[in-house]
Amino acid sequence: MNKHSALVVGGGVAGLQTAIDLASMGINVYLVEKEPRLGGHASLLHQVFPTLENAEELTKQLLQKVLNDPNITVLPYAEIESVAGSIGNFRVHISKRARYVDKAKCTNCGECEKVCPVDVTKKFEMGLATRKAIYLPKPFAVPARYLVDKEACLYFKDESCRACQDACPEGAVLYDQKPLREELSVGAIVLATGFCQYDAQKVGQYKYGVYPNVITGMEYERLCSLTGPTGGKILRIDSKERPKSVVFILCTGSRDEKHLRYCCNIGCLNALKHTYYLKQQYGEEVDAYICYTDIRAVTKQGEQLYQKVRAGGVEFIHGQPSEVRQTPNGFLTLDVYDLATSKLLSITADLIVLETGLKPQVNLKEKLQLPLDEDCFFLEKHPQLAPNETTRDGIFLAGAVQQPMHVYETLISASAVAMKVSSFMRSSPASH
Repeated sequence: MNKHSALVVGGGVAGLQTAIDLASMGINVYLVEKEPRLGGHASLLHQVFPTLENAEELTKQLLQKVLNDPNITVLPYAEIESVAGSIGNFRVHISKRARYVDKAKCTNCGECEKVCPVDVTKKFEMGLATRKAIYLPKPFAVPARYLVDKEACLYFKDESCRACQDACPEGAVLYDQKPLREELSVGAIVLATGFCQYDAQKVGQYKYGVYPNVITGMEYERLCSLTGPTGGKILRIDSKERPKSVVFILCTGSRDEKHLRYCCNIGCLNALKHTYYLKQQYGEEVDAYICYTDIRAVTKQGEQLYQKVRAGGVEFIHGQPSEVRQTPNGFLTLDVYDLATSKLLSITADLIVLETGLKPQVNLKEKLQLPLDEDCFFLEKHPQLAPNETTRDGIFLAGAVQQPMHVYETLISASAVAMKVSSFMRSSPASH
């Protein structure tokens, strides 16, 4: 039994904040993240609502607290293999994936990256940015050392390339490196595995994945970010030219019985934030449209942002567009019936941004023997009295894996879960 240790699964803002709060209560925390970097989706955003502060800098503050806390052990590039036991005495087997680089020898000189012949498209960068098969993950690699993407590396395909190994002056590239396995003993487990975007290709009329200038809200955030593929410039994807007209479509894949029936919670405020970015950058030189089912500008700051955006010249259209079409010169056209004016509008756009629904990351459901509810979130012990608890005692939920949340809601959820975990571990019969 181990009432003084907890496992947090997921290194996004929910996992980081949960780990920080648990550690501050004297609990030893193992923070497991499947990626070789921390920060999750939030670290890739431009700014966060409602403060509109730099998302990467906000995440960096959490990361520094985690890395500087002696009560927190970070296990990056690792996954849970199995879980046995019960509250106060969970036995968790962790598999640490091979990096194929000796992190003790690697000096981040970058010589390996310079000679790698493989280009891998970066996620969310719309094909505008690539990395090599051997790379330093950004932002917030933990540890800040290179690793090899086995799926992309030519050596692992047919042994036709050893360029990175030959170029490394420290002999740090090790193709024969094996995964490591570790068993942890913990009193409680917190699932902070976050979300993934709903696949916009499933909403076929918008032609995501067909026309390059149809992108998701997350990809739009990368266009706006100084660390994104365009250095913060909002541009057309195909021509890299300044757009003259941008359409934002809400509820793409959400609030729809054919896709996700629940509200994504973040789409309306994201669209307001995204049009705010656009107008800040181009002012009256660009036309901006928001096609909506309802505008749910929740929170006191949400209404203020809505009024500011509306006064800034953004046109709101109460309706869902029909099929998106592309003209021979690459412009996009769509028709939408505006319920507010009872008019059928035809719009030509340079860029269409889909504010997609969110799905929880519940890949651990079998390993943890946890049931899902009818919307495929983990089933809560009680939706009102115990919303952060699962049906298995000792396993808790933090952040958007529980329900769709904004960043600030996620941080509140994480701190609440940490208090709940601390209380349960102290009172657990297995811990006495």
